[in-house]
Amino acid sequence: MSSHSEKTFAARLAARGLVLPEGMKLAAAARKQLLGLALLAVFLWVLRDKLAHLDTEAILAALAQVDGLSWALAIGATIASFAALAQYDALIHRALATGTAPGHARRGGWTAIALSQTVGFGLVSGALVRWRMLPDTSLAQASKITATVAATFLAGWSVLTAAVLLIAPINHPHLPVMAVQGLAILGLVMGGGLALTTLVLPEGLRLGRFTLRLPPLAVMARILGLAALDTAFAAAALWALLPETETLAFFALYPAFLLAQGAGLVSNTPGGVGPFEITLVSLLPATSQPELIAAILAWRIVYYGLPALVAVALVLLRPAHVLRKSTVLSAAEAPTALLRSALAAPQSELGLLRQGEHGLLPTDCGHGGWMVGRSGRALVALLDPFGTAPVPVLLERLQSSARAEGRTACLYKISSRVAALARAEGWVVAPVATEVWLDPARFDLTTPARAGLRRKLRKAEKAGLQVVRAQGLLPLAEMTDLACAWAAAHGGERGFSMGRFAEDYVSAQQVLLARDAEGRLVGFASFHATATEWGLDLMRPAPDAPDGTMQALIATAITEAAKAGAKRLSLAALPPRSEDSAGPAAALWRRAEKGKGAAGLRQFKMGFGPQLSPRYIAARSPAALMLAAAEIARAIHRPAPLPGPAIATESAPETAAELQPNLVFASRSS
Repeated sequence: MSSHSEKTFAARLAARGLVLPEGMKLAAAARKQLLGLALLAVFLWVLRDKLAHLDTEAILAALAQVDGLSWALAIGATIASFAALAQYDALIHRALATGTAPGHARRGGWTAIALSQTVGFGLVSGALVRWRMLPDTSLAQASKITATVAATFLAGWSVLTAAVLLIAPINHPHLPVMAVQGLAILGLVMGGGLALTTLVLPEGLRLGRFTLRLPPLAVMARILGLAALDTAFAAAALWALLPETETLAFFALYPAFLLAQGAGLVSNTPGGVGPFEITLVSLLPATSQPELIAAILAWRIVYYGLPALVAVALVLLRPAHVLRKSTVLSAAEAPTALLRSALAAPQSELGLLRQGEHGLLPTDCGHGGWMVGRSGRALVALLDPFGTAPVPVLLERLQSSARAEGRTACLYKISSRVAALARAEGWVVAPVATEVWLDPARFDLTTPARAGLRRKLRKAEKAGLQVVRAQGLLPLAEMTDLACAWAAAHGGERGFSMGRFAEDYVSAQQVLLARDAEGRLVGFASFHATATEWGLDLMRPAPDAPDGTMQALIATAITEAAKAGAKRLSLAALPPRSEDSAGPAAALWRRAEKGKGAAGLRQFKMGFGPQLSPRYIAARSPAALMLAAAEIARAIHRPAPLPGPAIATESAPETAAELQPNLVFASRSS
């Protein structure tokens, strides 16, 4: 195709709202197809004598003798092979975070493969079919998915073929066993090198201006497993169609089948026609050629013809409805008005959005939403929703988004009110924490319940401790040193539902600083703050801080919150007491109470004589609840690196000042 013709065709597509993405240029695709035809011509020329002696009548007679049971077994093996093939798309969609539901991804994937392997032009035809089957996916995304599926299959096939040839090398007079096994070892070494690269260079391999990002080892293992299932069932379909007179064992056919499949892939002819047959016939010289060719023809009918017909029907009859995708927005994607609404909500813990780790599940009308996080296979709505949207509506949107992402929907640290609404919608609910809070305006230090707190505060005062609310610039260098020392002593910071120290993050919070008699910073505490609530986030004391330092920080924060007009100050949550639970939950909380510092933390918070409110976790079933709880625990104790602040430091003071005029924010620059 000439450059002018290609541009004309692209213009016609653009007039219909279709744009060919980068990497899908027709001229390049045509050149690749011509290369495949040239390779096919080379195969035919090399094996011209063998082809000249093929007996067409004997082949047709052998084809007519294939019985019904053989056809049925071949069809069953084909279905199993395509089930494995479809999983490639589900895996790639999840790795690329497209938000497409696994079922839709699988359907689009096997349909695209069934058609593209038959008509050829795999990258182009596969992308167009995926685009047709997944209306929420752009043509550029479909092209990327198609290319990724092809690359991962080729990588999996390469390692699998090397492993099979090492164990069961081809027995051929012109292929020495040592040479075959040597190449197999080389292939495995290269595969091992790629796996090692993912461990040594998790951020990818830099190649000039490009970065090659390899999938994690777990994904690599799944790709290899899918390649083994796919090719084994495909070979089994062919093996089932061989006549009973042939005594060819499956494990003798499988290595030859893999190599023939590779020849077809390299040739890029539709279905590998030509190179596949010629390679297989050459590698199985002891097998009767008419019977083998007849079995291959029958196999092509079953493995290529029938799936292609079903795929054509699916493409033509695809429902007109739009497939739902996840509606969760990252904090960076969320509209400014929605972010402002979240940060202005009474729940101060929504300030976690500033860390950029969590997103927002908005309503269609834009009147609020839910803060949402991802932990492994769980999509978790944290805290109560904000705004005026009905909870049942948000529950349905959460479930829909979870299905689209292939995750389990879960609610975490919700109030009794939202827990009751979720239970009414059929969710399974269990207590997960107890929020500790108090009213700053009514806080009375002289009550008997706070006698221990008064003793701690006197010790801090006697040691010369001075606690102030930060104004202006924060002492970020000193705070960073304290935070690093604390993290090193405690095995790292916790995450997900707990804040982690970052300079931009604390610069948008209320910060209390504690200095000793020599003026050295020995501790700080930071609070999420809204117009009505302060919520404790970070407590970072120095190892040698005077006794009572953290109590003094919290007591000063209570006074400052009262001055700011806050109606509520939260000291965050504690796990429920084991004696208040029953069954497996009681055992879980007993174990939590034995954790390092758990008893001391409870004693510290209860020393303020607070009020207690239960918090709950919810999911659609007991099994889903257990899975989500395990994923959340893992995300808390082994958090992924932070992606960066959701709200730029420069805009945080302005936004917060609009929400709470009494707040004073620090910045790293003057």
